[in-house]
Amino acid sequence: MTPTHECGQRGLIQLAAPGNGGVRDYLECLRTEWAAAGLASHVVTLSESDASQRSLAERLREISDAEGRPCAVILHFSGYGFHPRGLCLWLVREVEAARRQLGDRLHLVTMFHELYASGPPWGSAFWLSPVQAWIARRLARLSDVLWTNTELHGRWLRKQVGPGAPITIRPVFSNVGEPESLRPAEGRELRLVVFGSTSTRRRALAALSRHAESLIRQGITEILEVGSGQASPWSTSGLKLHFLGRMEKDDLRALLARSAYGVIEYPPKHLGKSSVFAAYAAHGCVSLNVAPAADDSDGLRAGLHFVSLSGAVPMPTDAKVRESMATAARGWYDQHALIRQAAEFAASCGVQAMPRNGRE
Repeated sequence: MTPTHECGQRGLIQLAAPGNGGVRDYLECLRTEWAAAGLASHVVTLSESDASQRSLAERLREISDAEGRPCAVILHFSGYGFHPRGLCLWLVREVEAARRQLGDRLHLVTMFHELYASGPPWGSAFWLSPVQAWIARRLARLSDVLWTNTELHGRWLRKQVGPGAPITIRPVFSNVGEPESLRPAEGRELRLVVFGSTSTRRRALAALSRHAESLIRQGITEILEVGSGQASPWSTSGLKLHFLGRMEKDDLRALLARSAYGVIEYPPKHLGKSSVFAAYAAHGCVSLNVAPAADDSDGLRAGLHFVSLSGAVPMPTDAKVRESMATAARGWYDQHALIRQAAEFAASCGVQAMPRNGRE
């Protein structure tokens, strides 16, 4: 975005649950990008306890009154962020009350990072999902504009709100940055990187162990695990796991830029909502997906943009093949990079900003 002091017709507010994690990183990336364009924005974090002390409507009215203009709110929705079991009925009540009390002074854009959980009958998610789905449906119908990160989510939301409501589907951007250019495949080290939350890493490495012998035969002997918490269990000899712990973003970017492969365990229909996959694509790592092979989604094709180790396409070790795959993944990613999404979000809120050249 090009620096500007024009803040459009509405004040820009992001609403999220307290705490850290992928949603918070996503929010902060948007705020930083807008700030680089001279667009002031606010962040409101809200828990059930916070709302009992001071309502959402009061918080929004205070910002709107101080700025002397209506407000546009981007609600970052992930049910488990607002309630330990995803049953955030209180959030629905707060949004309903804010709509009633602020009327035309509130323009609501909801970004559905998640919809609702699902699972077998012996799991709690099976019994909670109907209420979670009702919450997502109600928030969708209270919103002026809907955003989400996968075609799968988009199809469900369209069924809930009908043909009239605008829905934007954009896979998530990288939360750890976007290099201007990619290091050539020939200059990268033939090793695997896995990062993310503890559960994300453990899931990926548990599935990767089934492919260890094949990887070793292809000359790959090293895995680098990055993230907070403890190292994941690993006992496969010949394919060594080195736990690097939590890294600063600059160091992680440098590591990804030098590495040939990234490991992920994500069903293809959900890859669009994975910030880890987005980081691999942005940095030119060939993504090795150890989830079961399935139908392609969101413009991604196994064998072109990523490798399904459970599929029929072999893992690319030739530099030219890796270069082609990394280039294809980065081309896919550039269509929804941070700079584009920040401008599109602002436009959805009635705040206009021109794209600026280059990346941070």
